[in-house]
Amino acid sequence: MAATSKMKQRVAYTIGEAGHDMAYNLMANTFIIYATTSLFSGLKNANSLIALLTSSIVVIRLIEIFFDPLIAGFIDNAKTTRWGKFRPWAWGATMIHAVLLIILYSGFLRLLDQNYALLAITVVAFYALMDFVYTIKDTSFAGLVPALSVDSKERGIINSFARVGAALGGGDIIPLFMVPAIVFFTYLSTGHHTQGIQGWFWLGLILAIYCMVTMTISMANVKENTSAIRKSRKRASITDIFKSIFQNDQLMWISLTYLVFAIGNVTSKPSIFYIYNYVLARPAWYWVVGAASTLCGIFSVPFYPVLSKMITRRRVYIVAICGMLLSELLFVVSGKNLVLVVIATILYFLPQQLIALVTMMIGIDSIEYEQLKHGIRNEAVTVSVHGSLDKIAGALSSGIVGFIVIISGMGNATKAAHLSAQNVQTFHLSAFVVPAVFMIISLIIFLAKVKLTEEKHAQIVEKLNVELHKPQKSDESAD
Repeated sequence: MAATSKMKQRVAYTIGEAGHDMAYNLMANTFIIYATTSLFSGLKNANSLIALLTSSIVVIRLIEIFFDPLIAGFIDNAKTTRWGKFRPWAWGATMIHAVLLIILYSGFLRLLDQNYALLAITVVAFYALMDFVYTIKDTSFAGLVPALSVDSKERGIINSFARVGAALGGGDIIPLFMVPAIVFFTYLSTGHHTQGIQGWFWLGLILAIYCMVTMTISMANVKENTSAIRKSRKRASITDIFKSIFQNDQLMWISLTYLVFAIGNVTSKPSIFYIYNYVLARPAWYWVVGAASTLCGIFSVPFYPVLSKMITRRRVYIVAICGMLLSELLFVVSGKNLVLVVIATILYFLPQQLIALVTMMIGIDSIEYEQLKHGIRNEAVTVSVHGSLDKIAGALSSGIVGFIVIISGMGNATKAAHLSAQNVQTFHLSAFVVPAVFMIISLIIFLAKVKLTEEKHAQIVEKLNVELHKPQKSDESAD
């Protein structure tokens, strides 16, 4: 592939990732803030609704573990169109998911606040539908990476570009303008400088449209490759689909590594909002979170191909986890010190994209590992595992964050003055000490069990090419 064509695909996929990442954050991270601070605010059953919502999300996503591989297998087995195998699914699901996000952030659930049973059923059913559509969207879009190239180095570059897109225009930039935008649009609608549900609606509408536009641009400018390794894939049965996951030991270990890390990570991430809003009583400073995540992504991710070449992916992961642990410690000891909180925020976002890249690349490289080991190649199924882990972690963290909000006294608090010193201490310990423990466990699993290095993957690809280009022996007739 020509250099200009490679660059075009990298940039196009990056643009798609910007909106794709934003859609995930609107559903998994921002929504719980929206629900706890605005959607259910003021309702007499606010705490029970928060508990119901967060526990339902956990149940939905745990059940979804068994359906994600089937959805991915269906996409893998689907007939390749003139637009490719994955592009039509990614684009169509994005349009539907964006519309559902607009409805969710419209505040229509407030119309049901007098009927608790109906409100509860609607919340659960609507979120389940939105989660199902997102699975199709995420699986097909992530499946494009191994479809664009079988070279580990090029995959790493594509994913590095994509992470920059996520930092520049994806969900991580939302905190940069979230509070000012909500206050602004609420003021236009009500004349009050508050974080009202009207402001949330306009924020959700604008960002959902952004997701549609970016995915359209992306899918119009990428093209799947037609290498012999990809063409060798046969239609997989349901048994083959699950075999490609559970027989792939390296996929299993890197998945467990990432899942344990992600649970801790997505527990701390939304909790940072509550530090600025309730502990520091400076919600306007929440823009620091968006600025830190964006700038850290810009500066750290482009160096991933260089770093992984110089010190290997294994060492990148070790250094990145240590950086995350330092940030969690600073959050715990920061108290109401704004300077320490800002420093902790920067350190928190600096390494996390590198962690995502390392685990994602090893998971993608395990496609060829499984193909050589067991003769099974399921691209969408394999990459869907990483997306499923994000959703599972997000679901569990939603339950954890909801629990933290309740035990810290933030469910009924409207401002920082309503929180006692004990409330603040409980929040710090539960929101940052527990996640740090998860990250330490993740590092232990990675060091002990993950063995698929860059060099080993290159050897695997070479062996596959040799086997696939061997002349086929004709059947010998019986004497």
